[in-house]
Amino acid sequence: MAARLALAIAVALPLHPALAQLDAQGKSDLPGQQSVDPELDPFPFDGRLALRAYFKQRLPSMWWANEPEYNLGHYSVTVHVPDSWRGNPTSALLALCPHAYSNLWTGIRSFEVKAMYKNAPWPGVTCRP
Repeated sequence: MAARLALAIAVALPLHPALAQLDAQGKSDLPGQQSVDPELDPFPFDGRLALRAYFKQRLPSMWWANEPEYNLGHYSVTVHVPDSWRGNPTSALLALCPHAYSNLWTGIRSFEVKAMYKNAPWPGVTCRP
């Protein structure tokens, strides 16, 4: 008898409207934060990861980049140029922008690359497809 009662409760609980609404809204206490259905998009686009991987492949030796930042819907990356390097860092950053056919543009519309050269910030470059 107890097993039948437990089975009836287990079947009826998901049908309760309040519980169904709670499950649809997600488990987060933040408004608008819903759980992602893994069947819809099992590998969502991560802009920071994509930029990190791109710059890891493209930066010359002895150059390094900070972790990409995302602020107000826009990504930015600071690239540190070694002190022994000669040239204009801002023009060198233009060569680091991806080509128009790059896979990076599938999830990012634009991003800014800023140079840090000889412990001083230099003007940045905005990369677009």
